Amino acid sequence: MNIIIILMLIVVLLIIWLIHDYKNDKKNPKLIKTYHKAGLSDQDIVIFRQTMQDAKDQIKQWEIAVKEDAALQVIEQVTGGLDSAKKLFQLIVKRPKIALSNNDFLYKHLPTMLDLIETYQNIKAVDKLDQALLVDSQKVIRALSEKIAGLYAHTVSDDIETIKNEVENG
Repeated sequence: MNIIIILMLIVVLLIIWLIHDYKNDKKNPKLIKTYHKAGLSDQDIVIFRQTMQDAKDQIKQWEIAVKEDAALQVIEQVTGGLDSAKKLFQLIVKRPKIALSNNDFLYKHLPTMLDLIETYQNIKAVDKLDQALLVDSQKVIRALSEKIAGLYAHTVSDDIETIKNEVENG
């Protein structure tokens, strides 16, 4: 009798897991169609979605760090890097072709930003803090944040230029 209950429980859990997995796999069919229209194969879409999920997680970690640290909040207010990262992420999700021109953002800048923040937090956690090292760490974070904001501005300016040309040449 106990074996039957255990087997039924396993079957129910398996069904719940499959339903959950299916829902996660079939998210937003509109975007899937958009990706197909952009020339992505099903395999490309899987890779693209995983890349974007990684980027989303990295942006969330960056955001948490900014919320918890006054110096990082000041850097964000001055540079707008985190906000630009969020907007650039949204642009790439909507138009996957621009991921190619923003591969540094996805594969270099975001992971590096998290590494820098982790290093900064480790430096800050040391009891006998070296202020010069902390300031240098903040400067590097600020420089990368400015670079990400610049990437977003460049991407948007390319879009504006394209629209301007289409309107003028119509």
